[in-house]
Amino acid sequence: MATWHCPVCGLDFAFHSELDWHIREAHCLKRTAGLAGQLERQAVLNWALLRQLQSTDRGPSVSLLMSTTPAAVMSRSDLTDLHQLADRAAERLGGEVKGEGRRRIEVRLDEAVRAAESGPTDHGLAVFVSQSETAVVPLPFSPRERVVVNHTFATRDLLDALQTFPMYRALVLWGPGFRLLEGRAERLSEVLVWQVPNPSVHRGRGSAWTTRQRRRAALAEADRALGVRVAVLGRLPLVAVGRKHLVAEFRRRSPHAASVVGEVDTWGSMHSRASVAQLAAPVIQAYREQHTQRYLVALASAETSGTVVWGLENVWDAVLAGQVERLWVERDYSEAGKLVDHGKRFVPAATKDAHGAVRDIVDLVIEQATLAGAHVEMVEQLTEAGGVRIAAQLGHPLGQEEDYVPASLAAPPAAAGGSPGTGSPQVRHEQLSHG
Repeated sequence: MATWHCPVCGLDFAFHSELDWHIREAHCLKRTAGLAGQLERQAVLNWALLRQLQSTDRGPSVSLLMSTTPAAVMSRSDLTDLHQLADRAAERLGGEVKGEGRRRIEVRLDEAVRAAESGPTDHGLAVFVSQSETAVVPLPFSPRERVVVNHTFATRDLLDALQTFPMYRALVLWGPGFRLLEGRAERLSEVLVWQVPNPSVHRGRGSAWTTRQRRRAALAEADRALGVRVAVLGRLPLVAVGRKHLVAEFRRRSPHAASVVGEVDTWGSMHSRASVAQLAAPVIQAYREQHTQRYLVALASAETSGTVVWGLENVWDAVLAGQVERLWVERDYSEAGKLVDHGKRFVPAATKDAHGAVRDIVDLVIEQATLAGAHVEMVEQLTEAGGVRIAAQLGHPLGQEEDYVPASLAAPPAAAGGSPGTGSPQVRHEQLSHG
């Protein structure tokens, strides 16, 4: 009698329908082309996904990272590169795991590759596969191409993407209506488009809507829409887009004005999602730069108080002791090594492919610090003499990172770019307090 095998957990079933039900209910997956492993929905880049992947520690884990060309479906050249990375991963798996365990991971890897090649692409791509997890994650930037086979996933690029390209909202205001969008980097989704239903409708004793009443009705509805989204997703940085007088009135009246991190002065409401993202980009970039600068100031302050340790070995000891409150890491810093003494210390490895080597100790430090509740900040360059590229502040962990932590405003917004009356957008961003 024929049996149908689940490549995820190894159970056998007598009927297709039983296998389909098992895959859907037990693994939240669906079967395609005789295989089980394609995700019901594409993995969404967020903090919850990062924590889920960082928490996975069940034997060999495969991480593929590569640059891609933004497209609705993966291009032929990107597809070739992805298959080459998958082949390299399969070769490395041969030296890490044998038998049924290896076969299951290879099946899941094949399925993840098929899911990636049939989906949309951004500037980069990360594919994560283990015996318990599968995630295909488009990235808003191009990561360094690599294949990592280790006991944990290489999630540094996800952390970097979440910090460098934070989730934000854009509120586009015009006289009788508004648009609300949410997303990350160039990828914005339309949440709501609203306009006063009929300006000519008579209200009350027969008086028609005035321009002022229409504007206030739109602002009140925008407040309600923002309140709903805050209840669903929490507070996010907010970029206000529209004419100066509309944005000014919103900021005077709205309880959500504290979330505004910058303004864009522009006419009209018919901007495409891509053009709204383009208008918001310098505001969000300035917001991120000030955020990073605030943490560098905190590093200098902690160094003055003598609560900072420098260097990978010292930081690793502090992570193991649960003493890291904040961690600063240069973006491209990596070190191969081997864990010895039951993981209590590490020794450098000659190459990242050396037998028993952890291909990137820095990734492991970041992962363990994050799981312990420390804040990890990726920076371009640290200032410590001697080329030290990682530092930690000792103390009590601060708790898990979130998409948005409201910042106090230290100074009124300053105009930059464009000129009034020309139709060119004026961009204003808030100066964040370092306190």
